[in-house]
Amino acid sequence: MQISSRSFLTALLVLLSLFSFSQTKVAIIGGGIAGVSGAHFILEADPNAQIILFEKDEKLGGNAQTVSVKNKAGELVNVDIGPQYFIEGPWDDYIAFLTKTLGPNPYQSETLNASLLIQREKEQKPVLVSPLGMKLRGEKLGKLLKLKRFNKEAYKMYKKPEQWKGISVETWVKQLQFDESYKKEIIYPFMAASLGTTISEIKTTSAVDVVKLFAFRKPKATNKFKVMTDGMGTLIQRVGEKMDPNRIAITCSSPVTKVVRSKEKWLVTYSNNGKEQTELVDFVVFATHADQAAKILKSETSLSESLNCLKKCTYFEARIALHTDSTFVNNEKPAFLNIITNTSNELVSSTMNLSMISPRLNGIYKSWASPEAIERLKKDGKLLHVTSFWHSLVTTDFVLQLEILHKQIAEVPSLYLSGGWSEGLETQNSAVISGKHAAEKYRAFLANRK
Repeated sequence: MQISSRSFLTALLVLLSLFSFSQTKVAIIGGGIAGVSGAHFILEADPNAQIILFEKDEKLGGNAQTVSVKNKAGELVNVDIGPQYFIEGPWDDYIAFLTKTLGPNPYQSETLNASLLIQREKEQKPVLVSPLGMKLRGEKLGKLLKLKRFNKEAYKMYKKPEQWKGISVETWVKQLQFDESYKKEIIYPFMAASLGTTISEIKTTSAVDVVKLFAFRKPKATNKFKVMTDGMGTLIQRVGEKMDPNRIAITCSSPVTKVVRSKEKWLVTYSNNGKEQTELVDFVVFATHADQAAKILKSETSLSESLNCLKKCTYFEARIALHTDSTFVNNEKPAFLNIITNTSNELVSSTMNLSMISPRLNGIYKSWASPEAIERLKKDGKLLHVTSFWHSLVTTDFVLQLEILHKQIAEVPSLYLSGGWSEGLETQNSAVISGKHAAEKYRAFLANRK
């Protein structure tokens, strides 16, 4: 009996399939830099993986949100309302990722010369103002020298963090050799503004983690940062556009509502165009905040201990407004970061004068502000854009819960919790590092399957 060439080919394909490994299906929940970088690194580890990336918003970016607003000249310009500036060294993983995915010179940037002003509301004379360039501006030299000494103390901790593990900011600041008025008027407001939170909350944070925000440079190093002209959010979207749609399916406006075990796999339930849909996958990466991961996994009883840890990871709300109100800054003594406090040295507002970055951003201010201040800006017609972000408050207990959580999740071969927060301090760079760690967990998962 003769066999047709078509039948022979079909039989051959069936035979080959019996000896090939089945394609692994991966769900990544969250389309910020952690989720996007995780997808990239997992595909490096396994080119045959089939990835579905779920993003609840209309576009990729997560906390890195780039918006277009009008400057003083009426021109539309891109502004990051989320994370904005970076520097080589502490952000090398992030920069390398952009270069790897977008090619050489993946972005245009502008240089920012850091400058600081702290002032009480309704007063004209600053409590402290840093030099502009190399020029002093009437500030008492003693206060500036103390700030430099404070930076040296922070740098010591940054270089040898193991000595300060489990120590809160308040405990650390108490032992610093500064008078109490200087701590209350300058140190605490400066640290709170760096994180975008309140004085009371900054005191509870892990000192080791918070000083990473400003102590990554030697005290004598230049105070120059970089800002991406097109925006960090825009670059994440470009990375997504470059990804192979045959290997990575990106589904925006698709919030995941539930993830539960289904025998050896995971059943992912999500909403798309108002309809509930499901996907059965082999491996899941949560590139979301801890509180969101807890909500999505709440029905999975086998992870009850991990859920308890996730729920203990505290968060704070940061309301960020882009506006045109120059009363948030001192126009006579311009500075990039303008911290306004009340008579009790509590933070009233923290404003970045974006004109100090580039002429294209002239007349635009970016403020951490109260709901009342935002309403006033809206009423006065000076509000350009407002967004509320939820950030992890990295307290000493948060760090402890994170250590416990990592150990617990290590026992679950097909699940990983990523995101900048999962590395401690949340930045775009730590989010990329978490993406690498997700790929490492995935490699181990593949090795065990074989």
